[in-house]
Amino acid sequence: MHGFAQRREVGEALAWVDAQAQALPAEPVAVDDSADRVLAADLLAPIAVPAFQRSAMDGFALRGADTSGAGEYNPLEFPVLGQAMPGRPFAGELPAGAAVRIMTGAPLPEGLDAVIPAEYATEQQGRIAVTRPVTPWQHVGRVGEDIQAGACVLAAGRRLRPQDGGLAASLGLAQLDVVRRPRVRLLVTGNEVVAPGTPKGPWDIYDANSVTLRGLVRRDGGEIESHQRLGDDPAVIAAALSAPGADVVLVSGGSSVGSEDHAPQLLARLGELAIHGIAMRPSSPAGMGRIGDTLVFLLPGNPVSC
Repeated sequence: MHGFAQRREVGEALAWVDAQAQALPAEPVAVDDSADRVLAADLLAPIAVPAFQRSAMDGFALRGADTSGAGEYNPLEFPVLGQAMPGRPFAGELPAGAAVRIMTGAPLPEGLDAVIPAEYATEQQGRIAVTRPVTPWQHVGRVGEDIQAGACVLAAGRRLRPQDGGLAASLGLAQLDVVRRPRVRLLVTGNEVVAPGTPKGPWDIYDANSVTLRGLVRRDGGEIESHQRLGDDPAVIAAALSAPGADVVLVSGGSSVGSEDHAPQLLARLGELAIHGIAMRPSSPAGMGRIGDTLVFLLPGNPVSC
């Protein structure tokens, strides 16, 4: 048994990780399941939102210029010749000086350009009296006012929030291209480590690190490829380290320089042990390297250090 030849600075370890990490390929995911995924490419709006001129208020659609001069002491009257509802536009042509009853979100009838809110109009016997003027396009959501067609609405690399999925759905998108989740293999070493909920001997300890690491993997967007408790047999640990199928391997325990700390030597033999020993407390016996394209991280077995 020997000590560490040198311990690397934390900044060096982080720089190594940044240099080795590679972008994972994209995969499609249903927009319903897109929350917490990472967007693989810029999302460009295929349509404008709104896609038509629509009312922003419940009230009456008319021509804004026709209301000029309206006031409490000079109400202006307009005949109401129909109505427009969300998904059910007014059909037909309107003569000058006419109005249409309209609900929020309904398409604005052709030739009209403003909405007078219901509270500023009194309806009686098929006519309204307007007591406040509105300017053209007042209380109207215009085409592309929220999103212009072709605009970049979400940038590549964004971790998607639930409302981002809602935004994509408003553009008619059923799927999004997201970065594949990294597949993480969790290897727990130590003959003395047993699973919680199972009987243990007087010198055994319960496996706390697995619970912590699994939670951190999920939190940070990964998925567990497999979770194995291996004991201290070097051949078993070597086989688990070198098996294909994982993007990242986390080894809990056996990372230091003791007689039962096999992981560093095995990693050096099977691939590259780039860093072993980091100048920090706790967790100084940590290490990292790679086997082929798989990144391997050696974590101390003490739960405080892991």
